[in-house]
Amino acid sequence: MKARKTKELQRVLQAKGFELNPDKAHHQYYFLVVEGKKTAIKTYFSHNGADYGVNLMQQVKKQLKFQDTKKAEDFFDCPMSAEQYVAMLRELGHLK
Repeated sequence: MKARKTKELQRVLQAKGFELNPDKAHHQYYFLVVEGKKTAIKTYFSHNGADYGVNLMQQVKKQLKFQDTKKAEDFFDCPMSAEQYVAMLRELGHLK
């Protein structure tokens, strides 16, 4: 996974159905919302705003349940739509 800017990651997550949980103060938690319901799929960012290098991007990949790096890259580069992401999660058994 390539390094990315934190603001870019947050923008993509929000465009693909993730919402910021305002109840968390120490980190910025983003939860996937599907059909109006918050799911268990989540990731978080520290408040320091640092860019995410290769190692942190690998952790985000795992948190978002990607098994394939190419699919994760497609998600963040935007060829993968929110609908395709939800379909992938359902296929893998992470969502009903």
